[in-house]
Amino acid sequence: MSKNEAQQVMEDLGADVVVKLKYPVRLPTGQLLDTVNVRRIRVGDLRAVAHIENEAEQGLAIVARITGLVPEDLDMLDLEDLNALQDTFRPAKPQKAA
Repeated sequence: MSKNEAQQVMEDLGADVVVKLKYPVRLPTGQLLDTVNVRRIRVGDLRAVAHIENEAEQGLAIVARITGLVPEDLDMLDLEDLNALQDTFRPAKPQKAA
């Protein structure tokens, strides 16, 4: 199986999600970050951040683990883009009845 076929299988299984940033950022390396690959969250990720009491910091730590981005890169993201990344692992909010 080629790498592209393997990647497609993983995507079909929901193993990875690509999030297109609404507000791309230029990283300190000079790279333009306009999409972020997000892998599925694992139990180990939750264990790794369980000691962090601040909910916002805990969410950022999980995003860093599942995207491979460093905290300095996360600091540059627009809040809307950060929310889109977090939506890949947060439970959907229930809709209010009309």
